[in-house]
Amino acid sequence: MGRMSASPDHPPVSVDASGRSAVAAGGNVGQAFTGPGAVGLNIGTAHLMSPVACPRAETVDCPPGLDNLHSRATMFVGRDDELAALDDASAVPGRALAHVLHGLGGIGKSTLAARWASRRSESHADAPAWWIRADSRSAIDAGLADLAVALQPSLFALLPQEQLAEWALRWLASHSGWLLVLDDVSNPQDVTPLLSRATSGRFLITSRQSTGWRGVAEPVPLDVLPGSEAVRLFTLLHREDPGAAELCEELGHLPLAIAQVAAYCAQSGCTAREYLEDLADLPAEMYAAKDENRDHERTVARVWHVTLDRLADDPLTARILLLLAWYAPDGIPRTLLGALGSRPAVRGALGRLAAHSMVTLSPDGDTVSVHRLVQAVSRTKDTSDRHRTPTAVADACTAATQALCRAVPDDIDDPSTWPVMRSLLPHVEELARRTRPEDDTEAMTRLLTRTGDYMLGAGVGLAPRALGLLQRAVSSCGRLFPPDSVELLEARVHVADAQRMLREPRQIASLVEEVLDDCERALGPDHRVTSSARMSAYRVASLTGHHERALRLARETFAGRVRTLGDAHPLTFGARQAVILATAETGDVHEAHALITQLLADCVRVLGEEHPETLAARAVATVLAHQADFPVAPLTAATRVFAVLQDGGDLVGAVRGMVDEFDSWGPIDIPRATEEEVAVAERTLETCLRVLGEDHADTFAAKLALAQVYAATQDERQVERAARLLGEVLSAFGDDQHVTTMVEGLLLVLGTVLGEHLSLEEHRSPGLTRLFEDETARTDRTDLGDSAP
Repeated sequence: MGRMSASPDHPPVSVDASGRSAVAAGGNVGQAFTGPGAVGLNIGTAHLMSPVACPRAETVDCPPGLDNLHSRATMFVGRDDELAALDDASAVPGRALAHVLHGLGGIGKSTLAARWASRRSESHADAPAWWIRADSRSAIDAGLADLAVALQPSLFALLPQEQLAEWALRWLASHSGWLLVLDDVSNPQDVTPLLSRATSGRFLITSRQSTGWRGVAEPVPLDVLPGSEAVRLFTLLHREDPGAAELCEELGHLPLAIAQVAAYCAQSGCTAREYLEDLADLPAEMYAAKDENRDHERTVARVWHVTLDRLADDPLTARILLLLAWYAPDGIPRTLLGALGSRPAVRGALGRLAAHSMVTLSPDGDTVSVHRLVQAVSRTKDTSDRHRTPTAVADACTAATQALCRAVPDDIDDPSTWPVMRSLLPHVEELARRTRPEDDTEAMTRLLTRTGDYMLGAGVGLAPRALGLLQRAVSSCGRLFPPDSVELLEARVHVADAQRMLREPRQIASLVEEVLDDCERALGPDHRVTSSARMSAYRVASLTGHHERALRLARETFAGRVRTLGDAHPLTFGARQAVILATAETGDVHEAHALITQLLADCVRVLGEEHPETLAARAVATVLAHQADFPVAPLTAATRVFAVLQDGGDLVGAVRGMVDEFDSWGPIDIPRATEEEVAVAERTLETCLRVLGEDHADTFAAKLALAQVYAATQDERQVERAARLLGEVLSAFGDDQHVTTMVEGLLLVLGTVLGEHLSLEEHRSPGLTRLFEDETARTDRTDLGDSAP
């Protein structure tokens, strides 16, 4: 007996029915399930269906080999760890096993799911492997309804979608061994009810959403392919191409992009190199390009457009993504986004972008990373994409430039600001690389000038890159500012400094003098830019052997800085050290040693033990302390080499002069170093490494000073340490680094001390070999080879 009520649209009427499988209705209830499983439809003119047509879900077996996998992913590479994780997973009794593959759109989530599902179905032929597009709850219901019909075709004509989905859920809850792939889930809450109903079987979910899966499914994050596997995928889909590695690198090793490009190249017949050239010239067209057989919605541009559409309720997400596009992909300081909105608003927008795998936040939340191809597409103007209109992209570039300008510290000579500058440097360089010089604004020129200035003092190997930024700054300043402007003159001074570090001093002496004259005429003798120009002129005079002029320029710089900055300013101490080195170069080493001793004491008292000026003074003091008893001529040459190491210049010439002087005097009795002097030199190097970093010029100076002290102990164990330390210095530079030649020259000079502990042949570059073994090299600088400056 059963009892049913009328439809909610009609007054409630209770009626009774008796008899097995009987149904009573007080109106039209649409449908009713009887006890055995038959269904009555349109009760009012009721008729009953046979249980054979609509059996209970629990009683239906799966047809052999049932699956609807949209792809077998035969063109597949890599992902061994992820496949193994899925293979090795074990279920908890009483609940289905669920994993979620999450990552950036185009990372290969669906392809991996198809690959694993197809492999699994081979060993589970008696259970279905069913693929459901799951980007909404309605799509999930539709997929479940299709599963119900596949299991019991007669249901198609009997039940609406909602009841079909319910029937499928009952089937899943009562059977085991099945696999349900839920592809492109946009919200974990959409699948939670489904997963909670299943007590066995497996779910494999793909989603761009990286958060919200705790207690729902086990996350399996996906990253881009390694470089070798990216090239293998391109080759598998197209053919071998010598430019494939470079192309895959430009595409950020993103599987969807590689597949899209490989198919396009195969259809169009273009090479990887030709595609790269087209990508540089016509990025918008190439990011949207596809072969004839590829779904338009599966291009990289469209994939991320869909994600931004999902985030469209917060316009800040798109603005952040477009701004981030102008920086280097990794380590973007979150502080650069401060002007876009309040801290909670920016934090929330970043959180949503991260949740949809468009960005990655560092564990501490201080920095952001973006896939380079996401950046490339975001920088590309597209009138058909409301997120990337020409105005939106241009505004993002302006905002990115202004954010960096605000972030650059006021005093880049202050060591406390160097960590900030190190974090900003890659993003300034990337912004410069992604923008056209003719579009530079006044803000951009100042950014380039200040960053180039920082680079010249930050590391020995940064000078070539600094020169590129500074030359661009000079060109743009010439367009935007008057000829005698501070902006243009300051950029010219720094260009001269960079040229001095990279070219022979005689080649740029006239340039340096011209800049100094212009600064004195336009800005006056005591202006900070004029002071920098005079210091540059001092260094060139020193490197070209004009020691009296160098001493005069150093003294003028020191006096000017005392007048404008006071005698306790770090820049004043730097000029004072220049006077000391110039004094030593003129031959008055005892006076220089006395002066550096007093300078070191003043630096410690005013600036502290770990200030860069203190560390530089200590290195100079270490060197001069062991040269006070040397003959004047070779000592002057050695002092010049030390000055070159700190300031850059003609290192080959300086080493040649030092070696010639040492050769002329024969064996020299080097003063023996004490244990205390060794300890001081070791502490100085440790501090330089910690405060200045591995690549700073003063760090290399400290290493060489320590090596000299080790050698001067004349103790075999210490000499071995000197040899190892000098070898470390050499290993930090390739043949094309100008410091290599200078260090190798010092090794030759110290050869009488180091003896058999260091094999020069293991370290000598071709340029140095010609320098010291080819007699013509002593008079013809062109014979030094490619490794010489």
